[in-house]
Amino acid sequence: MENVLIIGASGSIGSLVRQKLLETSDSHLTLFVRNINRLGEIDEKRETAVAGDATDIHDLNKVIEDQDIVFVSVNNRLPEIAQKIVQAMDINHVGRIIFVTSMGIYNELNSNGFSDDVPSVLIPYRKAADIIEDSDIEYTLLRPGWYDDEPDINYQITFKGETFVGHAVSRISVADLATRIINEPTLYMNESLGLARS
Repeated sequence: MENVLIIGASGSIGSLVRQKLLETSDSHLTLFVRNINRLGEIDEKRETAVAGDATDIHDLNKVIEDQDIVFVSVNNRLPEIAQKIVQAMDINHVGRIIFVTSMGIYNELNSNGFSDDVPSVLIPYRKAADIIEDSDIEYTLLRPGWYDDEPDINYQITFKGETFVGHAVSRISVADLATRIINEPTLYMNESLGLARS
């Protein structure tokens, strides 16, 4: 049984990853959120809910200790959060992370796959990705297209250095790929994956 930490567990992606892991694994889930009330009912046999701040190293140390895998889906202060998570993972000798960023962080929509000329709105996502990639942690970065709430699990993957293909992707597709990697941690090791509807 793996111990999986979900940072941002009440968000639109984190909540779906939580649901899919409960359905497809026997992992124990630690749900790290600002407000526990947003999580709904907790399965006390499988889940531990912890309220805290992902920019606070003390809060992170408490939840990262004894984890096998860390999954992160947050929507603000990404570089600061990435830096603190890497620091806490190093302190606690936790070596596997899946981190959600965004399509376009390499300007791979408009280039042949990699460019440092990144739109300003995506700079925090790019900085967070660089922090994760430059660490000694085994990572997978997910670069989804624009989210929608379609029920389809339908996505194609592009790798760093390739032109991003597609535009939108369902939230459940992002959660599906994240869950596959969590359940098979050697999958897509040290890769940055674009994903959009095929």
